[in-house]
Amino acid sequence: MNRLLAIASNTFREAIRDRVLYSILFFAAGVLLLSVTVSEITIGDGEKVVRSIAQGAIRLFSSGIALFLGVGLVYKELERKTIYTIASKPIPRWLFLLGKYAGLMGVLAVELILLGALYTVVISLQQEFPPGAVFISWLMLYLELGLLTAWALLFSSYSSPTTATFFSLAVYVIGHLADDIALFGQNTANEMLQTLSQVLYWLLPNFELFNASEMAVHGMAIPSAHFFGALAYGLGYSTIVLVIAARVLSTRDFK
Repeated sequence: MNRLLAIASNTFREAIRDRVLYSILFFAAGVLLLSVTVSEITIGDGEKVVRSIAQGAIRLFSSGIALFLGVGLVYKELERKTIYTIASKPIPRWLFLLGKYAGLMGVLAVELILLGALYTVVISLQQEFPPGAVFISWLMLYLELGLLTAWALLFSSYSSPTTATFFSLAVYVIGHLADDIALFGQNTANEMLQTLSQVLYWLLPNFELFNASEMAVHGMAIPSAHFFGALAYGLGYSTIVLVIAARVLSTRDFK
């Protein structure tokens, strides 16, 4: 446990110092603040538009942080050659990977808290204090970020950051189109496309399962079955991906 905490805390400190993190946070905060001005030029319910833009900004920029920091975690250790020191010590590679994952999830938790606090202040000043559904939607977003980070770690465990970024981004986009892919397969007459769409739907993550932003924007209560279903799906799927990533990393030769 001490070794896991040491790796996680070291990863947390390194990620906090990363300039990419602050660049993305800066733009995220800027979009949140500028979203308030949209209500003045919007026809219709401007307050809902503001909430929708702000929620979308938090989701988009949080995913960007998880992706761009996640794909470089293993590669940075290789680039600095610190992975050779770690590999020579009695530290299982799965423990090393899990520590990296925990450290980055700590960074994402801090990032979500900061952006969530800014959102709460901005919306409270312009409208009213956000309902509970907003905070639950952020918990579901955190589950989504955990799954995205697991995929980024899997790809980074055997490829360069550029390749890992491409694959992670592809999984993220396809994961948000999972329901559309399944619907396309049901409506097409091509059997090969039907099979392919079903394979993609069941193998790749369904990130839309974690998306409760629309319900939060409209002040609708998020059903407990929806939340706990997303919780079980996110934890289970993330565990499977991390196990595969640990297996891949354990077979890699660093000599």
